[in-house]
Amino acid sequence: MDNDFTFLVQLNPKQRDVCISENNYVLTACPGSGKTRTITYRLAYLDKKYIPSRLLNIAITYTNRAADEIYSRLDSMSIDESSIWTGTIHQFCMHFIIRPYAMYSEQLCHGYHIVDEFIKKQYLAEINSALRIHATQSDLFSNPIIKAAYRERLRSNKEIDFDMILELSDTLLSEHPFIAENISHIIRSIHVDEFQDTNALQYSILAKIVQANKKINIMFVGDANQAIYSGLGGIAKTPEELAHQFGVSFETANLTGCYRSTQRIIDYYSNFEVVPSTIEAISDIKNMQGTIFYDHTIYKDDLPHKIAQIILLHLSSGIPAHDICVVAPQWFQIYPLAKKLRDELPSVNFDAPDIAPFKYDPMNPFYLLAKLFFTTPGTNVRVRKRIVSEFSDILESEYHVAFPEGYDTYSLLKIINSAPKNTNDGLMFYQQAITHVFQHLRIPFEPETPLHKTYVSFLKKTEDRIRQFQLPYNCDDLYAYFKERDGVVINTIHGIKGEEYTVVIGYDLLNGHLPNWNIIKNKNETLKLLYVLCSRAKSALYLFSETGRTTRTGHPLTSTNELYNVRYHYDTA
Repeated sequence: MDNDFTFLVQLNPKQRDVCISENNYVLTACPGSGKTRTITYRLAYLDKKYIPSRLLNIAITYTNRAADEIYSRLDSMSIDESSIWTGTIHQFCMHFIIRPYAMYSEQLCHGYHIVDEFIKKQYLAEINSALRIHATQSDLFSNPIIKAAYRERLRSNKEIDFDMILELSDTLLSEHPFIAENISHIIRSIHVDEFQDTNALQYSILAKIVQANKKINIMFVGDANQAIYSGLGGIAKTPEELAHQFGVSFETANLTGCYRSTQRIIDYYSNFEVVPSTIEAISDIKNMQGTIFYDHTIYKDDLPHKIAQIILLHLSSGIPAHDICVVAPQWFQIYPLAKKLRDELPSVNFDAPDIAPFKYDPMNPFYLLAKLFFTTPGTNVRVRKRIVSEFSDILESEYHVAFPEGYDTYSLLKIINSAPKNTNDGLMFYQQAITHVFQHLRIPFEPETPLHKTYVSFLKKTEDRIRQFQLPYNCDDLYAYFKERDGVVINTIHGIKGEEYTVVIGYDLLNGHLPNWNIIKNKNETLKLLYVLCSRAKSALYLFSETGRTTRTGHPLTSTNELYNVRYHYDTA
């Protein structure tokens, strides 16, 4: 094997065949079969095979966390990423369609910027009040009168929201076919991760690009049993449906064999399959007995102590904290448990979802600057360069900022890193650092300009969160929020999709929460969520349907039917 491709020996034969083939694929991958590894190594293989080349190898992920994981693995392999791009479909549309071709859109051609959920809710509430409709918060956007007025306000303010990114991108490609043609000729390959969660508009956008250049190699990777976003329009299309829409033929392949879990764990989560399959454990721990535990009688107030005991048990046996995960269906049950576990286990580190002063928003330039200001210069340089590049792209395309001649990523990063710290008040330092950067770049920043309005909105949102949740905000606290964490993970089922842990502890497994009331009658949606939850575990799985939780009207919540009805000889704990 060529020395440049020695990394391929780390793959099994099927993974390697997929990596080196340039056929179009629909790749089915069961949990733990090496899906992310295969995508990453295929990007690396194509990058090394075609040197030099300006054609891009694209990976489209469902979450930013998944994109970061691919970049992290490529970094660890010392792969030159100049011909690799990975991100979510919304980021893809912004980078390749909206920013370069906004002038061809009637709505975008006179300028635009993206409003976040904070502004969206504010606009909807103001419109609701002005029109005296008195819609509830949950019904605001479903009211056609409010929605029309909201869209008109965005148009008059030269604004768009997150949901409009896909609509506008698809319209641009439909009305101006040369855009798809141009984009298609800078792309060598597209890899769509978790394709079972891709919606109709996303398929349409990608199909228009591939139809414009059928030399593009395209791969869809996923698992119908893990299609947990169908409530948001996710569709697991068949190879025949994809071939018809994209106008190219596809081969099919299966990544079989689970490198993650014991056979006992696999056999257990197979109870929740929607699409029948046979999965064989091939890891070193495949024959381990492990633990599978279910408790549907514990009272909710006793649950934090019980989970704390389980965590201590596995920590004392040598399991690293980051290899233990506590998971629930919805965020509102996670925050209180995270606080109680910290109180129970003050010496244990947690990678838990703190309510951060800076709300995560990678499309807001002032969030990107916050991340740069409150992470240590000289660490994760590649990541910092990517953030700076995204920041400058947003300012140039959305706010028409012209950077001084000669400025590049390094010089921008140097200015950001040189912001003087004369105070330990995090918000004061942030505002001073913003002034420092914009003055050095000689960027106009007058009040009432779109860029300044975005800044004021971001600052107000941050101050509101600090006040509402009584958050500390000195510089050390803000550094801690952005610090890469190493501790017991606490997250949602959707948040840990694609990840794996030796110990998984699931709770709040109750009808109305799992499944939530919106899909309570859809048994398959419940099964898929349970399948994803249980298939994260390597050898130890603890499940709780605690008692004592009620609906808003006081009716007791009951154990998730699809879990409670499984007949299984559970372990004790």
